[in-house]
Amino acid sequence: MKETKSLSRRASRTSWPPKYRWLHEYALAKPEAVADYKESWDALRYFVHGKIFALLVRNRAVTLLNLKCDPYLAFDFRARFPTVLPGWHMNKLHWISLSLMGDTPENVCKELVDISYELVWKGLPKRIRERSSAWRAQDGVGDSETHR
Repeated sequence: MKETKSLSRRASRTSWPPKYRWLHEYALAKPEAVADYKESWDALRYFVHGKIFALLVRNRAVTLLNLKCDPYLAFDFRARFPTVLPGWHMNKLHWISLSLMGDTPENVCKELVDISYELVWKGLPKRIRERSSAWRAQDGVGDSETHR
């Protein structure tokens, strides 16, 4: 399991609305992704090499998945899907919030997680990306060409 020690099974299962629980496993399936639960934020954080690519936040009224997104793509997604909102408590230009209280098609949810992960991956220092790509290629984990 790719969860850090601070992420309890209870936190990972109860934070997600039932119809979107598969997204937890999808985000953790990304190469070198880990998750933890930050109690003071009541949030699940998903990282790649210490950088957040997804943040599941809850409040009384709504559950949101904050994701990094290219500004032009964010505008397009917000125009097409009412469940895609400006990033809650994040930089509104570079982050979006996916409301998990509505009906967003599965392929759109996956695409948004993929975009966020790739943006964060590409923002990592080159030495980390190269070392990680070499490790995955050597061990046959994932496609090392995906992240170059």
